[in-house]
Amino acid sequence: MKQQIIQCIDDPEALEMLFRRDKSAFALDFPEAAAGAETDLVRFWQIRLAKEETGQGYPLLKTDVWTMAILAFVIALLVKSHLVFSYMTMEEFWMRNLPAIVFAGVTAWFVLKNRITGVKNILILALPAVILVIYVNLLPQKLCDTTKLAIIHAPVFMWFIFGMAWVSLQHHNTFKVSAFIRFNGELVVMFGLLCITGAILSGMTIGLFEVIGMDIAKFYMQNIGVTGLAVLPVLAAWLIGLYPDITSRIAPVIARIFTPLVFISALFYLIAITISGIDLSKNRDFLIIFNLLLLGVMVIIVFSLTELDKSNIRKLNVIILFLLAVVTLIIDFYALSAIISRLSEGFTPNRTVVLVSNILFLINLLLILPGLFFAGFKGRSPDRVEKIICGYLPVYFVYCLVVIFLFPVIFGMK
Repeated sequence: MKQQIIQCIDDPEALEMLFRRDKSAFALDFPEAAAGAETDLVRFWQIRLAKEETGQGYPLLKTDVWTMAILAFVIALLVKSHLVFSYMTMEEFWMRNLPAIVFAGVTAWFVLKNRITGVKNILILALPAVILVIYVNLLPQKLCDTTKLAIIHAPVFMWFIFGMAWVSLQHHNTFKVSAFIRFNGELVVMFGLLCITGAILSGMTIGLFEVIGMDIAKFYMQNIGVTGLAVLPVLAAWLIGLYPDITSRIAPVIARIFTPLVFISALFYLIAITISGIDLSKNRDFLIIFNLLLLGVMVIIVFSLTELDKSNIRKLNVIILFLLAVVTLIIDFYALSAIISRLSEGFTPNRTVVLVSNILFLINLLLILPGLFFAGFKGRSPDRVEKIICGYLPVYFVYCLVVIFLFPVIFGMK
């Protein structure tokens, strides 16, 4: 932590991220790391850390509450705006637009929080989102494979825009991009907690009305349930800012707990497909599910790396990650051979997407494998792995653009 503080001693945003990542380590190392630096920023952190030690909290700003309330209201209006588009059913409108509404909400929150101003900066974030929404809604109502793929990949496109807002458009800053990836884990944890709470409240409400003979389940879910679900990510982001300690430790711990379990499952699965003799090329579901497994492994590796420097068993953790990557890589070769054999029947949008995404994940795994090996067996820092993952994100973005905007043209809306 000390070296990271020294590197970021003049960067207020980077210091804030380090502080949220591990308050105790930051407070312990900051005095020595900042020795000799007499800047206003260092003085600010000395005062702030003194408050932390005396247990003084930070007040809930009324402006934040009102901003959150207004943003939630706007999201609710957008969710119900399907009433304006009479040519679309409610389900079709939500399928095409609900993910975009959700990501637009969290993006807007961080635009305000990070004080992103200037016409150019706002256009960089807003214009691609507007173009995407218009494009997705102009796709034919009768869905084909390419339009389905475009709609499925649209949230990924919005996630990249959200990321740009989170890092304040500083996408070349590896430290901030890495922190953003970790923040996604915290956001998922907080969102999950809120979903559990909301599900309990919804069940109680519907049950209470059923007792008096009123069936409100359908009305409740269409008008309150879906709207609440769209608002929860923004609420989760707000709560993480208020209480960073709640989730900053949970996401990495969950990843570290599940890493050995995922490794064991993947190992037994590799043994099973090796001895079973099943022709995987005829199993379309396997190819789709396995691509999700590849994505899951990448996520686990990122979140497991978060607390490695603070763990007494760091070496063991990295070795498990390395073994998980190796096993996944071997299974990936099985999947890749199955995909290639299916191509003998011709290229289709779905087969092409599965093939390309599989190759992209494969390359990403191959790139990070040496870093995990040297970190686990040679005692080197795992920072290189995070840098590779962050540096590879633009490749996924370009792939997403191709699937959304070019596939319908290449395959002729098939």
